[in-house]
Amino acid sequence: MSLFGSSPPEEPGQSTRSGKSQSLFDDDRPTGAANSSLFDDGDGSGSSPWDMPTPKKSAKGDLVKTLLPATSVPESYVDAFDALLEAGFGAGTSAITLAGARKLFDGSGVNAHEQTRIVNLVTGGQEPSSGLGRSEINVLIALIGLAQEHEELSLDAVDERRRNLPEPSIPAIQQLRTAKVSENTENSSPSSHDIKAPPNEPSPDSSPPKSKRLGRDSLENLDADPWGSPALHKGHAHTNPVRNEATPSANGVTAARPLVGAAAGNNRTTSAFTTHSELPDSASSTLANDDATAGQTDGSAGGWGSFGNPGQGGLGNGFSGDDQGNPSSRPGSRSLGGGRTNRHIEETVTVTLLPEKEGMFLFQHRNYEVKSARRGSTVIRRYSDFVWLLDCLHKKYPFRQLPLLPPKRVAVNGRHLATDSNFIEKRRRGLVRFANALVRHPVLGQEELVKMFLTVPTELAGLRKQVSSSVQEEFTGRRLPPDLEDSLPTNLLETFDTVRSGVRQSAEAYINLCTLLERLIKRNQGIALDHLRFSHALTDLTEFSPATYATDTNDVPLLNEGITSTAKHLATSQTLLDDEARVWDEGVLEDFKKQRDTLVGVRDMFDRRDRYARDNIPYLERRIESNEQKLANLMNRPSNAPVKPGEQEKLEQAVRTDKQSIVDQHARAVFIKECLKDELAFFQQSQYQVSKLHQEWSQERVRYAESQVENWRALSEEVENMPSGD
Repeated sequence: MSLFGSSPPEEPGQSTRSGKSQSLFDDDRPTGAANSSLFDDGDGSGSSPWDMPTPKKSAKGDLVKTLLPATSVPESYVDAFDALLEAGFGAGTSAITLAGARKLFDGSGVNAHEQTRIVNLVTGGQEPSSGLGRSEINVLIALIGLAQEHEELSLDAVDERRRNLPEPSIPAIQQLRTAKVSENTENSSPSSHDIKAPPNEPSPDSSPPKSKRLGRDSLENLDADPWGSPALHKGHAHTNPVRNEATPSANGVTAARPLVGAAAGNNRTTSAFTTHSELPDSASSTLANDDATAGQTDGSAGGWGSFGNPGQGGLGNGFSGDDQGNPSSRPGSRSLGGGRTNRHIEETVTVTLLPEKEGMFLFQHRNYEVKSARRGSTVIRRYSDFVWLLDCLHKKYPFRQLPLLPPKRVAVNGRHLATDSNFIEKRRRGLVRFANALVRHPVLGQEELVKMFLTVPTELAGLRKQVSSSVQEEFTGRRLPPDLEDSLPTNLLETFDTVRSGVRQSAEAYINLCTLLERLIKRNQGIALDHLRFSHALTDLTEFSPATYATDTNDVPLLNEGITSTAKHLATSQTLLDDEARVWDEGVLEDFKKQRDTLVGVRDMFDRRDRYARDNIPYLERRIESNEQKLANLMNRPSNAPVKPGEQEKLEQAVRTDKQSIVDQHARAVFIKECLKDELAFFQQSQYQVSKLHQEWSQERVRYAESQVENWRALSEEVENMPSGD
């Protein structure tokens, strides 16, 4: 049963309590007074600003209806519900029949036992009289995804995955869409028997309208380029995008297609980032017509796609939100560094520690199972494989925000400490943060080394040396576009210095915050343990009560009953405290560490710029001037003067080589500035992850506080009958 799930129904008359027991802190409040206690459940309408009743626990049916609203699920959930409505499985205009819900199981690979369990969880084991609403269908789809991932099937599991809901493979929905597109294509062909519908009446084949996205206008201006560089995004698509949906390609990487349409007269723009699915031929013709109307885009002017693919469109061409090209406002859709957050759930990589070590006695090492559900891959990697991958990325992408690796061992005063289970678990979580930061980066996630690391099932030991020697910096051999340097803002270096200063201070603050939060977690675990000890001590105390009050033992049973109730509720409080500390450790602390790693990664990126972005252009200019002077002297020498053979050719070749080196180094400096600018634009979106962190943490604290209040309120009712001597 969920910690915040259904509660047993109240007995008749249970909610009507005497004035003495209506508040935890006021035993003498007059009858009929306004309920102003913060922890009171009364319905009185007092004038106190704190007169707000504590929310009651909802029944399981109500929980399913509110667990996954339409504003907090992926678009595939919304599209599945709409597809069922369009296919005739609607029970009215806002519900789906049970037969339509069972249609989702077709071809999903979920066995009959799991199907029955899922249906019972959603319907409560009863036939729904008015069909299943959108939220209930969302829960059903989430449970199908958990079944396909072989996870636990429960509402608790769905609640834990609310931030990262699975997107199951449901062939039935694709079949319904294909049939609908074919039907629309046949109906759209001209025929002498067609009857034109009145202009004010909707066509009988028109599909129900999509649910309206909330809060779109409030984020309308988030697509402004914070750097104010119009030339950098020349020709990119920024408005009126065609609708696209994500479908993994053959290698598991989401295919991306540039959007079309551009806003005229807007001198501050940013690219739109979206993905598309493979549609049937009949549907792709519609998209082709839309593309022809809106125009084509050109991603060669810079942006993410220009790195490594100079002649192709940008890698996603920036950021976008919902399927209409507007920034998304759905809660839970923000992602760390996700920009205008993608309408699809970001990729998640899991890292699991294998129980057995490998190798000889003195050279044993631990292996990790690295699994990517989106790529459909499971590989075995060791810690040194992660180190090798990061070393290669440092060589190729020194001017990008590279994630951090956890340490192999902990050293104190130069001596390495023993690796206990607690350290091993912390290192595993650090590897999880590292892998997910890689795949969610718009450039690093598309790097072939990362793909190989996540998908090649063989060991990497034989490939390390060969691959490492062939890794080159991403700017090697790349030619500078003629308008790229002019498109960079004039105050870019000042912006770098400002951001670097702020990032350095924020990184130190987050390092301290993570340390303090770990101390709070341990302290809460200690408080929970003391609650349990106190409970056991009270239970032992009841054994001595008969002998202690042997003079008159009439009230001893009631006394022991009250003491036992207190011990029981102390144990319940201990469970809540322990569970909250676990949630902090696995959720809140990891979110803070993710933000800490992001800030430290940006700080290290600027440090690498100081080390690797240097050039020797002034020295080359002086050498060119000297060699040109020598050439001029050779040209003006007397005809009979002795000359070394080939000396003039060597000087001319040296001048040409130095001039080309100056051109290459200047181009590299421009590329570095553009790269840092794009990385900071990507890093800018981490602020939304901070907002989400604090929002979810506050909600968790409210839920646990309400559970504690209900626990102690129940105790106050149970100890009412303890003997008072009156």
